[in-house]
Amino acid sequence: MERFDNSLSAQQDDTIDLRHYWRVLMRFKWGIIGLAIAVTLAAVFIVSAMRPVYKASVTLMIEQKQGKTLASVDDVYGADITGKEYLQTQFEILKSRELAARVVRELNIAEHPDYIAKTETEMAEKAWWQAIDWKQYLPAGHEQNPIPSEEEKFIKLVDEFMKHLSVEPVRQTQLVKVSFESYDRALTAQVANAMAKAYINSQMEARITLTQNAADWLSTRLGALKANLETSEKKLQEYREQNNLVENGDKTGVLGLSAEQLTQINQRVTAAQFKVAEISQRYGDKHPALIQAKLELAEAQRAFNEAKDASLELSRKEFRFQELQREVQTNRNLYDTFFTRIKQANDSLELQTANARVIDPAVTPSAPFKPRKGLLVALALVLSVMFGALLAFMLDYLDSTFKGAEDVEDKLGVSMLGMVPLVKQKKKDSGALLFLDDKQKSYAEAMRTVRTSVVLSGIDKPHKTILMTSSVPSEGKSTSSTNLAIALGQMERVLLIDADLRKPTIAKVLNLPPNSPGLSNLVAGTATVEDCILHMEDANIDVLTSGLIPPNPSELLSSQKFADLLHMLAQSYDRIIIDSPPTLLVSDALVMSKVVDAVVYVIRSDITTHQTVRTGVNRLLAVKAPIIGVILNKVNMKKAAQYYGAYSSYYAYGGYVYGHDAAKKSA
Repeated sequence: MERFDNSLSAQQDDTIDLRHYWRVLMRFKWGIIGLAIAVTLAAVFIVSAMRPVYKASVTLMIEQKQGKTLASVDDVYGADITGKEYLQTQFEILKSRELAARVVRELNIAEHPDYIAKTETEMAEKAWWQAIDWKQYLPAGHEQNPIPSEEEKFIKLVDEFMKHLSVEPVRQTQLVKVSFESYDRALTAQVANAMAKAYINSQMEARITLTQNAADWLSTRLGALKANLETSEKKLQEYREQNNLVENGDKTGVLGLSAEQLTQINQRVTAAQFKVAEISQRYGDKHPALIQAKLELAEAQRAFNEAKDASLELSRKEFRFQELQREVQTNRNLYDTFFTRIKQANDSLELQTANARVIDPAVTPSAPFKPRKGLLVALALVLSVMFGALLAFMLDYLDSTFKGAEDVEDKLGVSMLGMVPLVKQKKKDSGALLFLDDKQKSYAEAMRTVRTSVVLSGIDKPHKTILMTSSVPSEGKSTSSTNLAIALGQMERVLLIDADLRKPTIAKVLNLPPNSPGLSNLVAGTATVEDCILHMEDANIDVLTSGLIPPNPSELLSSQKFADLLHMLAQSYDRIIIDSPPTLLVSDALVMSKVVDAVVYVIRSDITTHQTVRTGVNRLLAVKAPIIGVILNKVNMKKAAQYYGAYSSYYAYGGYVYGHDAAKKSA
């Protein structure tokens, strides 16, 4: 069974109680609403004081490959302008300082009122700063910042200008938006269009400059190529003249044997060799015919050798001649190519086109871009409500005071005897006889509930002597003691004892004689019971005041005489209610708790913290005090019913009451 209870308690702890969060919001709702209203009004005031900022945008289309009728200079250099790198490069060019500076000069931004005012303000601050003699504070050799030069001012102006300039490419397209923000709506469109125009012009100028540079370089190079061509042609002609080379159709020959003649000589040698062989088979070696044949063979071989040597020499000359011819042809081709490029470059200077064009020009905006006043005010309202709610939860988390019955049972583990409502009274009212006040029916009903709880807690063995205590002063302990005694006095014979011998209050709040003998006199034996006990006819209770304040209250209350006196009085009364000092200040309540039948602990709602009460209760439990329950005092019942749960609502205004109010409610 115990394990089941522990498991159920753990499940309850892990469950998120949304109703608790709602009650927290309801508890602090006026604070949250007030904070939201204050923040929203402040936001309205701040936003209304803001100058409207306007924004204009121009849309450019950047072409990776431009249409052209002639070869461009890119063909000369072989530049590749395709791909994402090219577009990214153009975006960075649009963001460049050089382009911004060109627009600043073109539109004379330095003379615009907004920038003039900003410059004058900065100069005034500079002058004020320089008016102070800082030399006496600066180290030796250190000089103040000099007055900025015109160039530095211009650089700062361009920096300020670029802060309001933005370049945003449109995803998955070749489009880019160039935007400018300013207080001047007309200036925004002027700057955006000027940026687009400046970019297009700069690209044109760059391409023209590049083309012109290429044409100049080609012209310079062409002269050298022409000189090389003339030199190679001259060398070819000289070689031809030196070696008697002539053009013979498509063949180049030497003045001498031709290829056909060389073939004939070779055939002649072959025929002479056959003839010698044939004659040598018929005749002897000395035959005149054989000798004549051998002479013809020798002559043919000599002619063949001479022709072969001439042919080899001709081959060498032809090889060198062809080499010179190829050099001339190469130089001529190179010269012709460069000449063609020069003509194309010169023609392209007249037909250059930009690689970008304006798709959507900027127009003067009709409405401000920011601040979006409605959105800012709404955002301030939402954030203030959220912050207020967060602050409410934080305050609720940090608030460790007792709010309702649930707190008492969860934090202390002690029974709840009842919740006593907060009663608003004037300072002249004592507040001691609230139970008898016809205007405080709810308070009386709460005390009846406490009375019933006290009686039922000792149903088998009634608690005759009941000690009332609290943690600290001003928790309503004495008032609760008095009214509980009056509530019990309607059914029983009750004695109310003021045992606070350090700061007694019972005699004062009940308008009893201040110097009358009381508890201290009885314990000391200087007065009789008849002299000390006073009867209140309207409340139907007897009262034993504190008497004279002794120098040693703790010793007096811890004496055997006090215990005997309490035992003797218990023989004459059905209930004895003892009002004692706070537990955490003195030990009187701890001492008296050993000789009483029950202890009732009074806690002030919304004031006393958990730790304070826990410390006081633990001190009583340490001496084995018979604590029967807790009275949660001065509870704002409407607030408790609305914010602290259903259990607390049972005690709220409008519950069961007696008398005339009950009759009116039933009616």
